[in-house]
Amino acid sequence: MRNGTASLTDKTILVVNTGTIKKRFIFQKLKKLGLKVVCLNKEKNWAASHVDYWIVADTTNQSECISALKEFIANNPEVKINGAITFWEDDVLLTSKIIDKFNFIGIPYDIAKKVRNKYLFREFCNENGIAAPKHLLIKTLADIENLPENFSFPLVIKPVYGASSAYVIKVNDKEDLKHTYQYIKKNISTATESALADGLDIFLEEYIEGDEVDIDIIMQNGKMKFRSISDNYQTQEPFFVETGQAIPSSLPLYKQQELVAAAEETLEKLGLQNGVIHFEAKSTPNGPVPIEINLRMGGDYVYSYVKGCWGVDLIEYAVKVAFGEYVKIEKPSNPLKYIIGQDFRSDYSGVLIS
Repeated sequence: MRNGTASLTDKTILVVNTGTIKKRFIFQKLKKLGLKVVCLNKEKNWAASHVDYWIVADTTNQSECISALKEFIANNPEVKINGAITFWEDDVLLTSKIIDKFNFIGIPYDIAKKVRNKYLFREFCNENGIAAPKHLLIKTLADIENLPENFSFPLVIKPVYGASSAYVIKVNDKEDLKHTYQYIKKNISTATESALADGLDIFLEEYIEGDEVDIDIIMQNGKMKFRSISDNYQTQEPFFVETGQAIPSSLPLYKQQELVAAAEETLEKLGLQNGVIHFEAKSTPNGPVPIEINLRMGGDYVYSYVKGCWGVDLIEYAVKVAFGEYVKIEKPSNPLKYIIGQDFRSDYSGVLIS
């Protein structure tokens, strides 16, 4: 199942952005693999005990980061960076820029920009015969007033560069859409969702009915080396608040095969060769429909669920792919564990006091 980790010892990985302290387990794992860690981040922070070298730069400024990385390499000739990676949605585009500039293995910028921008991803799907809902950029209220007649409610309004379902809202009619659009325009900012640093554009798409899944994928040399499907419980609408997940999927085998085929087709048409991918989709009565693709390892409980169910370590394999180390994964014929998780959220907002 595993290639072993001795080949990683004393190699150096560049991690772009630490993320929040929730990502501590990633840095702990990187050090357990025997890696030297160079971290490009806006500041030195909680990850200090797991980082060997810091490159401090504004990660929302790609030019500044490229210059800072060049300077680090010039000033530290003894440090050979073997690959670059990010586990943070905010810096998918920056990481792809670094991969292009320094000839690392990973996802090129021209692919990343088509995927990171959710509107451009829908356009890409349309142009390449991949199922996609009707969609439209919304720049003013006039765009809502002149909504094409072939758009059917309910609709979903969302930021082009969003993450974590922030400002993703289901609307049921035109008045609801107007009020929701005005609410988002008034409140949207990087202060509430840092991933929006790439842009604050808003778009609209038809609501997709169906069973939502995540497909966690390891790609190398254009081949899908591993995939794992997990079921997402029905979210709490209209804000699409996550309620839980189960792995492995309990969907009929033929539906799972359709979903994997759709993911393979989408990634192949994108030209994506190498990376750990979190592919979100729905299985609908009319077939699978991609929702979005995260060009990084999935967040929250994805790592622990996949490792618990299949014994596959997504962090380890993300590094191996970034280093160009050939990976061969023998997925167990049966799950090692069946895992169900439930999200518990309060129905009311407030402050807990002792």
